[in-house]
Amino acid sequence: MRFHCIPARPHAQGTTTPLALRHSAGALTDGAGLVLLRQLWDTLQLGARLDQHAVDIGGRYRTSTMIEMWVASLLYGGTTMDDLAHLDARGVARCFGWRRVPDATTFGRWLRRAGDALLPVLDDLTWYLVRARWAAVGVPAAITVLLDSTVVQRYGMQQAGAVKGYNPTRHGRPSHHPLVAFTDTGDCLGIQWRPGDAHTAAGAHAWLRTLVRRLRQAGVRHITVRLDKGSFSQAMVDTLTALGVDFVLKVANHAYARRALAPWRQSQKDPRYWTSTGTLHGAHLVGVERRDAIDAADTDSLALTTESRAHVALVLTNRTDRHALTTWRTYNAGTLVEQRIKELYQLGFGATAVDDLGGNAVLAALTGVAYQLLHVLRTTALRGGWRRAQPARLRAWVLRVPAVHTTHARRRSLQLRRDEPLRPVLLTALRTLGGLAPPRTRILALA
Repeated sequence: MRFHCIPARPHAQGTTTPLALRHSAGALTDGAGLVLLRQLWDTLQLGARLDQHAVDIGGRYRTSTMIEMWVASLLYGGTTMDDLAHLDARGVARCFGWRRVPDATTFGRWLRRAGDALLPVLDDLTWYLVRARWAAVGVPAAITVLLDSTVVQRYGMQQAGAVKGYNPTRHGRPSHHPLVAFTDTGDCLGIQWRPGDAHTAAGAHAWLRTLVRRLRQAGVRHITVRLDKGSFSQAMVDTLTALGVDFVLKVANHAYARRALAPWRQSQKDPRYWTSTGTLHGAHLVGVERRDAIDAADTDSLALTTESRAHVALVLTNRTDRHALTTWRTYNAGTLVEQRIKELYQLGFGATAVDDLGGNAVLAALTGVAYQLLHVLRTTALRGGWRRAQPARLRAWVLRVPAVHTTHARRRSLQLRRDEPLRPVLLTALRTLGGLAPPRTRILALA
């Protein structure tokens, strides 16, 4: 057999011998860390749960198998349906015991066939994974719900729902405008897929009612809702008030809102900040403005004032017992949702689409399932800095650990190198995941 050989390196500090590149028929894989997904999937009985509630979709492949394959592809690094072929070629399919992996055409047809029928099942699955994590780490007594929207850029009009709408980066380009919900604990509560011309608050009222009901049924006693200025309206304030939750809602810096504020007062704790309060739509309006002193050495001309004013921040809340700066900082702490959205994009969020709005919604919901599975894995089974690692880092170092497949006496094995530094991490995580128990929950119909 002919092979390529790299010549010797005469000036290398170490081994200077030539390096031969050969071909091997051995069963190798660079995705051995995905066995953590298999362990978690089987321990929580996700396959049986999906087969029980998604029996009407049909097809050559079971619904649970199709979902498991796509989630594994996202965690492995796939972004398009063509990447499914790499699962079989690189030994990932053998780790999960799949007989074969569907091609892109078959998977696309399954998406169009599943459509809206699979969305309630995936929504329940995401909430089921949240309950599973809380069963292991404990139900938080207080939680903040972070609702935000993002824009998925599209090129061309072939993807259903990709229309011209709100697009801050590429004006006039078609896009999708999904709405995502996270908690301050990092859990993904779901994704609402919407066309590009959907308003920021479209569907948020009904979804908040469902989320608050679920959280209270799970045992969360104190709920705070954080929304940006795109969701501000009198109707939203009325909805949040009727739900009986605390809220911090950003208000645009318009003249009618500023007129509702009292005279500004300088903060005693931090003289840089000036605060004001008022009432708007029956709620407590808070205004915060930062004024920095101007150094005469930084300007060439005579300054008309000794202070420079920064942008005024207006926040609406129903908590009148908090200081204005505390309310402002509470809202700013919710910017963590931007980092969570970035993690979704690291898992291929919106990277591919089909010419069916329901199929695109299924793809987005599956990304939410993949994120929550990874969040359960890193916060319950991993230790140290891996508990806070982002998907890209976990994929590069943990999920894509190389290994060798072997078969002896009809027994298949996955062999890691003895000196692999992440071997103890994987073994400890596998034992921890095997000790998890499925949460006691039931299907919750969307309201």
